[in-house]
Amino acid sequence: MRKQIVPPFEAEYKCKVYTTQGVTLEQIALMRATRNNPKYSVMFIDDIGVDLAKKEGLIEQLPADQIPNMKTAAEALCVQRRVRGGIRDVVGRLVYNSETGKPLVTYGELWEPRFRKRFLMTSPKSTQSLYLLIAAVSVETGKPYAETQYLIEKSWDKMEALKPNVLSTFDNAATVMQVAQGQADIAGLSFSKSVYPYTVKERRSTCAFRAKARCRHQLSDLGQGRAGPRARHRLHQPHARPGSATGAGEATLAAPTISGLEFKPELAKYMAYPEARWTRWASSAPTGRSSIRSARACSKKYNQVFGA
Repeated sequence: MRKQIVPPFEAEYKCKVYTTQGVTLEQIALMRATRNNPKYSVMFIDDIGVDLAKKEGLIEQLPADQIPNMKTAAEALCVQRRVRGGIRDVVGRLVYNSETGKPLVTYGELWEPRFRKRFLMTSPKSTQSLYLLIAAVSVETGKPYAETQYLIEKSWDKMEALKPNVLSTFDNAATVMQVAQGQADIAGLSFSKSVYPYTVKERRSTCAFRAKARCRHQLSDLGQGRAGPRARHRLHQPHARPGSATGAGEATLAAPTISGLEFKPELAKYMAYPEARWTRWASSAPTGRSSIRSARACSKKYNQVFGA
């Protein structure tokens, strides 16, 4: 974003863009805190946070007629009556060392004794931690993710049983390199954009999981911020430009959400692209809409169970 999108945007529109970094739950907290004195104009959040932000009036509908490049984005990713538009598509999976280990076949294997103190678990501060709760209920009940995403309150007994296998929780995505270094066997759930760059560089720690993949779209939402509507709408434009989308995709290994692009073969294999791949994955992935509503309660319960 800061290297591929912001500099040319500032040059084209002769303006200054100030950026901050954070995860979805932190971004929603910022929008709530600045509701009466808006500070942010555009927010990037995971799709599971959009429903909550919309209900609380924290985001506005995207005016497609003022963002011409939105017509290049897949309709499947311009949802919630266009209060959001997909700009990046990544996969959330478990991480393993491809030189010394094998990918798990089912989530249920995480509870096996062989992983005692060998599992690095994503911090409850990250939204992908909710996916592990969904998986835990599925392991316990045998129900599909489409159903268990609404039953996460039933996950805690199963998560309590996972404690002996948890080495620690982590916030920093780079922590997954402990898997490559042999300090842990499995980490996650992590997003492919946080892991595959290490895979390309180190050729060891591989983000791979043969069970049903989680699909997640990074989303660009309009906050009710200081910048005028035209400036906010323009900031959505570059993400759907083929040149910008291709460059950003190869730099981050996160697939753009527009069709008809070509990538270097050695990088394309790590990306959820072309459209048929992420459309298929999205159809089987949980929306998490009910989960995010109780995100605070989940985070509190996570901390109680794991002492984070």
